[in-house]
Amino acid sequence: MILQKLSLEVRRGATNDVPIRVESSKWGYASISAMSQSAPLRVTAAGHGIPDGWRAAVMNATGGMTSLNATSNPPRDSDLRPVVRVDADTVEFNAVNAAGLKAYAGGGQLAFRAPVDLSAYVHARMEVKTEVGGDRLALFATAGGVSEATDGALEIDVANDALRLRLTPAQAALLVFDAGVFDIELIRANGDVQPLCTADSEFSVLPETTTAE
Repeated sequence: MILQKLSLEVRRGATNDVPIRVESSKWGYASISAMSQSAPLRVTAAGHGIPDGWRAAVMNATGGMTSLNATSNPPRDSDLRPVVRVDADTVEFNAVNAAGLKAYAGGGQLAFRAPVDLSAYVHARMEVKTEVGGDRLALFATAGGVSEATDGALEIDVANDALRLRLTPAQAALLVFDAGVFDIELIRANGDVQPLCTADSEFSVLPETTTAE
């Protein structure tokens, strides 16, 4: 598993449902059948399997779309762009304006790192600290995972390839700090522990938008 530095934001005093997805080292590929001359760019790739908000790269497209191809094989990190999942067969590269390009001629693939498979894990915990190795600011865990944590705030959502941080307004109101660092650990049924992200991943708490008078 590749340990990535993540960045999460929650809002104090609000209902929060934050999906956390992490890329694995395994590459996935979806064959492209169409690319639009539009702003933003839309790419058709039947059954692409790419989650919303994921990163992907175009490879081996021909015609007027060759400028969008990744510069390396496999793609470098700089080749990967965030996508919006339109439906099961279409993604949108919101930051790419393809209106001025010549028409797509055929071929190509969408390349992406497959999400980490969460099906092997039964619990997860997230610890937020002032700094790496510093004092604890918050501890979140799946239900029945860690007694002193905000129990049940984490959920392993296997169907959507995501770990979800869910906080009620009352739970979010207890986050009296503005920023910290965090790490996440996944726990198997036999007790084995797997880190999910780097220990210097960034956790930010946004202020309440309204307050009671």
